[in-house]
Amino acid sequence: RRRRRRRRRKMRPTTATVSGTATAPKASSGRPKTKTTLFSGRTTTTKGKTILTSTASACRGGCLSARRASSLMASSSSSSSVEREARVETIDASAILVPHPDKSDTGGEDSCFVLKRSNAFGVFDGVGGWQEEGVNPAEYSETFASEAAKAVTRDRMRNPVDVIVQAHEKTRVIGSSTACVCVVDEGEATFANLGDAGGIVARNGACLFTTEPMQHEFNMPYQLGWREAYPETDDPKTADVRKVQLKRGDCVVLGSDGLWDNVPRGDVAILCEENGGDAAKCAEQIARLAFARSMDEEYDSPFMIAARKEGMELTWMQKLQGEKLVGGKMDDIAIVVAFVG
Repeated sequence: RRRRRRRRRKMRPTTATVSGTATAPKASSGRPKTKTTLFSGRTTTTKGKTILTSTASACRGGCLSARRASSLMASSSSSSSVEREARVETIDASAILVPHPDKSDTGGEDSCFVLKRSNAFGVFDGVGGWQEEGVNPAEYSETFASEAAKAVTRDRMRNPVDVIVQAHEKTRVIGSSTACVCVVDEGEATFANLGDAGGIVARNGACLFTTEPMQHEFNMPYQLGWREAYPETDDPKTADVRKVQLKRGDCVVLGSDGLWDNVPRGDVAILCEENGGDAAKCAEQIARLAFARSMDEEYDSPFMIAARKEGMELTWMQKLQGEKLVGGKMDDIAIVVAFVG
């Protein structure tokens, strides 16, 4: 019998879709735990809200590991200083992953890779619905991130669609994930996006460019899985490809839906301007904002605005009681920030 589709359909965010009807989980005490994986750059810090005060420094370490891995396999830097001056390339990059508070013990289900010298980055959001069958959703996204990074560093792939296709072929574990990969070459950023993750290019405090989500219907994103275990997987070759010309000082930001469902693109662009050149600090500030808004029951988040446009409504009783269809959307948050110069 064909396996039923496992699309993430969180019709009601964990925080509150109805103003004032839920409380956020309490933060746990104790020393946060961290975990770093070399190629994927996956770093998680647990124990509830303390993640935001501890993850930043831990993620810097994770991203440095990814940079060292890419530098060992990157092409020779034999070009002249004039050539280096002429091209736009990554000058600083960092990442941060913040798990949903309810998943702090396992570290969440988002993964990423950061390859500064290879000018390549990716974000992957494991689909949580697999937990219903005893599958760890993070295993697929972690493996996918690792294979995507290897496609860039080991196999020298520069087309982000090819990167996603190869990672999909080599990720043979049960689960599924969305994917967003960006490669910078000769002053041009090429984005390949499949699902509801995505990326922007910020310039001078404004959002110059953004990818568009790919969804079968509202809150049901395209996703990739091992075809043998998940025959309904979407085709990686259908990833949406966008290109944008970069200038020195531009900032590329990739994020899972945990970012974009809570923070408008313009707000992210402003933080890029305020933290210009410091990728680690910028990623931390964006993560702090996304996490705080995801926990805010009164905040009218981009997710809830979209939900209302799609016809999601309260019951008549809830309306009579003065309740509102607002609130942040608690989720794992993955953020990659790269400044070019």
